[in-house]
Amino acid sequence: MSGGIIMGEKIIKAKDFMTKYVFSIPPDVTVHELVKLFVTHPVSAVPVVGDDNELLGIVSEGDLLYKKVKPKVPAYLDILGANIYYCGFGRYERSFRKLLATQAADLMTKDVRCVTPETDMETIMNLMIDEHLKTVPVVEKPNRLVGIITRHDILGAIAATELEEKMSENHKSTEE
Repeated sequence: MSGGIIMGEKIIKAKDFMTKYVFSIPPDVTVHELVKLFVTHPVSAVPVVGDDNELLGIVSEGDLLYKKVKPKVPAYLDILGANIYYCGFGRYERSFRKLLATQAADLMTKDVRCVTPETDMETIMNLMIDEHLKTVPVVEKPNRLVGIITRHDILGAIAATELEEKMSENHKSTEE
């Protein structure tokens, strides 16, 4: 057995604990509608999908919060003048695009970190920790959304597995 958290003799994979019924949105949802959706649904990120559930991107609560805050320009740029600011625009381009966004398609992160149904839990946990992710979409080729994994899902899978192991140990000890 290679890679993965082994609980007893079982390697836990994404398909074993992912949420299969994913709350997702089309790319033309407005920012105003997105705010309402985040307020009424207990999610921290929402996948943006196209035809046949193709994953196009993801919008997080952070993306919406950023939109409500003015971008901060380093003070030295203000002191040295507009030419320095203009030359540095490329560095801030993504931030300004998000500030001007009116639809999910404008606001979403397009380079989404995803896993497949066969990805083991250890790999998923490392990805979430290393990339500071709260939500990871699960896709099958060709980029079709089939599930989603949150930190809550991982904790639930760990708790369920530990309970299962404890019950198995208790059962074995009563048989002896």
